[in-house]
Amino acid sequence: MSFPSAPKAPESASAADSVLRYEFEDGKTEGGKIHANGASDVKTEDFPEDTDLSGYSGKGFAYLDQKGTALSIEADVPEDGLYEMTICYCEPSDPRKKVQYLNVNGVNQGELTCPYTNKFAETSGGVVNLKKGKNTIEIKAYWGYTFFDYLTLRPASEKLKNLSPTRELSNPKASETAKRLYSYLCDVYGKHIISGQQEYCGDHNYNLWNSPDVFIKDNEAEFEYILEKTGRQPAIRGIDFLAYNSSSDWRDHAPERVIEWVNKYHGIATVSWHWNVPCEEGSSDIAFYVESANPKFTTFSITKALEEGTWENKVIMADIELIAGELKKLKDADVPVLWRPLHEAEGAWFWWGAEGAEPCKKLYRLLYDKLTNEYGLDNLIWIWTGSTSPEAADWYPGDDVVDIIGCDKYNCMDGLPNLSSISSTFYSLVQSTDGQKMVTMSENDSIPSLENLVNDKAAWLYFCPWYMNYLTSEQNNPVDNLIEIYNSDYCITLDELPDLKSYPINGGGDVTVTVTTTAKPVTTTTASSSTVTSTSSSTNTTAKTAVTTTTTATKPAETASGASENYKKGDANCDGNVDMSDAVLIMQALANPDKYGVKGTDPLHMTVQGQSNGDVDTSSKGLTSNDALEIQKYLLGLAKWE
Repeated sequence: MSFPSAPKAPESASAADSVLRYEFEDGKTEGGKIHANGASDVKTEDFPEDTDLSGYSGKGFAYLDQKGTALSIEADVPEDGLYEMTICYCEPSDPRKKVQYLNVNGVNQGELTCPYTNKFAETSGGVVNLKKGKNTIEIKAYWGYTFFDYLTLRPASEKLKNLSPTRELSNPKASETAKRLYSYLCDVYGKHIISGQQEYCGDHNYNLWNSPDVFIKDNEAEFEYILEKTGRQPAIRGIDFLAYNSSSDWRDHAPERVIEWVNKYHGIATVSWHWNVPCEEGSSDIAFYVESANPKFTTFSITKALEEGTWENKVIMADIELIAGELKKLKDADVPVLWRPLHEAEGAWFWWGAEGAEPCKKLYRLLYDKLTNEYGLDNLIWIWTGSTSPEAADWYPGDDVVDIIGCDKYNCMDGLPNLSSISSTFYSLVQSTDGQKMVTMSENDSIPSLENLVNDKAAWLYFCPWYMNYLTSEQNNPVDNLIEIYNSDYCITLDELPDLKSYPINGGGDVTVTVTTTAKPVTTTTASSSTVTSTSSSTNTTAKTAVTTTTTATKPAETASGASENYKKGDANCDGNVDMSDAVLIMQALANPDKYGVKGTDPLHMTVQGQSNGDVDTSSKGLTSNDALEIQKYLLGLAKWE
């Protein structure tokens, strides 16, 4: 190890004037170590022999080891706003990296990745939102075992403050409906967050023989839970094409659920693909994890899969042909989709990321070329799931094949929810494409709180919790937080989506958005093609903002008033079945009667007959949210009707 006899000279005055600089040896620690006199008291035997701590500045540095130890400095900034943060560190303990938590003013802002280096080097701490005056910036050890020298702050680019992503999709031949959906997303971005929810993987209709044309029916626990707790439904449904590969005959009607969600429920679909491949050559067992990540794993090589003539290459080409056929079902049904393949590649726990950035990028671009140019799938909006690590840029496939940047957020710890907006992560991802691509929370555990989202100006396009306990556990998503965000003006739910099949591609008009949080109201006026009317605060569960477009659909003729021979209890949409779509239509009609009510503008709005069918709650007359809940209980077997 190398140790200095004296610290290096400070930077010149002109360089120092351009940034705010804070030395960690002047900060505070909980459980860590402050080396205020340089490396004189560092135990050399605890670190690799080639560790060089001679490059520190100031009087010394600090050190964090065990998980939970913390180091903080107090930053005094001249103005409210976004600041780029750089951290000087030395991480000689792990040949790969160490990851720590970054907290600002007591709120977690994401993670700080510290790649291996045996001497002091700088890494980006992301972009943080700071208030004028004093701010506490804390690094809390997750993997620990890292030295920290100093922290610098400089005002962030104005581009980050005025979100204006490109309005052009990567595919110049994108379908009209894909362009309309993307135009809507652009109009919403920075003004609202869209609600989303991942469905439980697998077939969701165990009684397909009884209703062969209904695919969203059984095993809807997450969506029923949200409806029961909030009175709302998510606007985006996450669906996994896990079952679609050439090595297995099992299929689970995922494409059919996508079509039904978009064309029947009027929602937005995002599709991921846990790409299963043979565990080894000739094996009938399939997997997507590598050995270090899961007991059921594959040795499938992405590098060999990109070489013509290999068995791995034959597998991926067959799989791409198969998945193209499934995606073509969506195209033929005029269904645009937020398509998210090869996600979380940088984590290296899936085979497509296990051999580094270059083969992964090559596979992504191959997949893009085959699906877009060879198979003509013009209904796809491509999402790349990235990160804020120093290596993230090496993994990025390129602006020409990516439409939206996603981030999969799992940062709950110690059995507690994490309601942070992780604004540092958001703005670092915005910065990664110079603001050209929208940024979304493509998967998550805790949904950020309304207060944090608004106050931190973390303008995530949408959130999408993973299924089961990632949504329903209090240690991930407290019910009170779920109710508040779903019923806030800031959050768009299923009933508030416009007619996306006729949404104007180029936008237009003005939008006035009033956001009420438990802290303070925030009002913004921006250009868009929708009209927003605020009718409630974030705690009102019966009325909230409605988002509608200036275009209207042709209204079909109404049925005769009153019950008739077509009466079927619970069948609010008059399709002959009683399922979750009936509960959803009731909530849509109550929340947005101008669009979904009896005189609504949507082609599949409530009819008078549907009103009669849907009035199933005997405690009151006329449609209420209790009718939707009663239908839900009926579907769960908790209520019986004569």
